[in-house]
Amino acid sequence: MKPNKQTVKQILNALLIAGTFAMVLYFAFQSGDITKTGEALRSVNPWWLLGGLGCFTMYVLFEGGILQLYFRLQGARVRVADSMRCGLIGMYYSAITPAATGGQPMQVFSMKKRGVSPGLTGSALAVKFFCWQCALLLSGAVAWALNTRLVADTLQQGIWMLRLGFFLNGIAVAGVILLAVSRNTVRAIIIFLVNLAHKLKLIKDRERTSSKWDAALQEFHASVDLMTQKPLWFFTLFLLSVVQVISYLSATYFVYRGFGLNTVGYPHILTIQLSLYIAASFTPLPGASGAQEGGFYLFFRGIFPQAVILPALLVWRFLTYYLSIIVGFIAVVTDGGGSGRRKRAKKPHTAQEAEVMEDTPPHLTQLKEGLQT
Repeated sequence: MKPNKQTVKQILNALLIAGTFAMVLYFAFQSGDITKTGEALRSVNPWWLLGGLGCFTMYVLFEGGILQLYFRLQGARVRVADSMRCGLIGMYYSAITPAATGGQPMQVFSMKKRGVSPGLTGSALAVKFFCWQCALLLSGAVAWALNTRLVADTLQQGIWMLRLGFFLNGIAVAGVILLAVSRNTVRAIIIFLVNLAHKLKLIKDRERTSSKWDAALQEFHASVDLMTQKPLWFFTLFLLSVVQVISYLSATYFVYRGFGLNTVGYPHILTIQLSLYIAASFTPLPGASGAQEGGFYLFFRGIFPQAVILPALLVWRFLTYYLSIIVGFIAVVTDGGGSGRRKRAKKPHTAQEAEVMEDTPPHLTQLKEGLQT
């Protein structure tokens, strides 16, 4: 049986991720004696590694916890376990798809199976993404302003990457704002996409599909409007996002200390890590593969000794990327096997909500099927 295009894309993404990891291993072994690399890895202080694991755990808890808080503020009855699973599913698909494009569609689909309408889940994810981006850019800007010379000396000629990262991440924030405030623009985009899908024979009933998406859009804006009317709610979500960003990026410091290094302080490490994350985030590859690894070597080669920088890269990348794939995959597997619970998911309370839930298409892998409903 010939694999479809989506399966081929998933295979290519998996090969890219595995290839990047293999490349890092290759350079680690080529940089010196394999025995020395193994010794460096074995010499890592496990207590400091537990601290790095704690940073990742905090990131995961906030990933689902912020969604849960949003649902509660909206008056939706969503279980904590479902919010946590939704966060993990988003982490997994964002990690294995280019530019993290696969996470949110699959999160919407997962919550839809549990009785949460796509409009409400979509608004939760949009607000969360907005808060994350604002927290990242604000933290990065403050760190850059307080450590201008450090950033300039570390990045040198590569400072343009950081500026480009700020610009592109700023565009993403502007896009969310446009989605939230300009209903006519978004409606025009939806009509254009539906018409295009109709011409490509992906959908049969153009008017019916447009009405379903329009209904979901109305619920999306109703949820976002409620947040704008409660600025304290939004500020709370933003503060939680700041904590999540700092927790996630602090893993580098624990890796640094784990290798027995202590000459550079935590603010120094965090500033460079913020710069790296912002500079590499615009790379349109799964997990910004290649850019993150190369950036780590370039940005931290003056902090980590040559003998341990590549082993440190392996440990850091495992904590901040590959571990999210592992735990996210577990969530995806359990989500696929929970058919019994999905049947008991709460029913929508309005006919419009039921119609939206019934006909909203799932992730790109099921685009044609969803558009034809």
